[in-house]
Amino acid sequence: MHVLVTGGAGYIGSHTCLHLVESKIDVTVVDNFSNSSPEALRRVEEMAGRALRVVEGDVRDAGALDIAFAGPTPIDAVMHFAGLKAVGESVAEPVRYYDNNVTGTLNLIQAMQRARVHTLVFSSTATVYGDPAPEHLPLTENSPCGNTYSPYATSKWMVERCLADLHEAQPHWRIARLRYFNPVGAHPSGRIGENPRGTPNNLMPFVSQVASG
Repeated sequence: MHVLVTGGAGYIGSHTCLHLVESKIDVTVVDNFSNSSPEALRRVEEMAGRALRVVEGDVRDAGALDIAFAGPTPIDAVMHFAGLKAVGESVAEPVRYYDNNVTGTLNLIQAMQRARVHTLVFSSTATVYGDPAPEHLPLTENSPCGNTYSPYATSKWMVERCLADLHEAQPHWRIARLRYFNPVGAHPSGRIGENPRGTPNNLMPFVSQVASG
C-alpha cells in the first residue's frame, strides 16, 4: 500500500508517517515546510529504518501534487494534514486561511480525481462544533456543527461540507473526517513532537522547550 501524506513534517503528520512506515506502508510526503522542518522527516526515517519519498510543495500547487501522485508506485489513499491552524491568526488573516485550508483542499481533491484516488482522511477540528449548548453535551459525531467562531473553524467546516457533497454525488469516495480537540505530547523517544516554527499556539511546546533546556 502507498499513502500520500500532506503536511507530513508537522506534529500529527510526522507521527502518522512513522506509524505508516513502521507498518511497512510506502509513504509520499507533500509539505511546504512553512511551519515545520525537514528534520522531522529525517528523524522519522532514522527511527523507522526506511526512506520516505518527499515532495517539497504546496497543496495549492497543482503541479507539485501531480508530481507527488506520479510516483514509482500508485497512490492508494491520501491523509490530508496540511493546513493553517492558529485560531487567533485566522481572525487577523481570514483570507489567508480560506485560501490555504479550503482552496488547498479542493486543489488536492482535483489532483486525486486526476490520479483516480478516492480514499481520503481529512484532518478537521473539534471547533466545527462551535460553542455547544449544555443539552448537546457530551459531544458525539452527530452533534450539531457549523456554528463556528473563527475563520479557522469555518474553513474546516466548509471543507467538511464540500466532502459531504462530494460523497453524496460520487458514493465511491471513501472519506473520514478527524475532529481533534487538543492533541499534545511527543513520541516516547522524544525525537519527534510539536516543534512549530515561530511562536507556538499552545502551551505544550513551551513546556517541552523548558524541559529540554
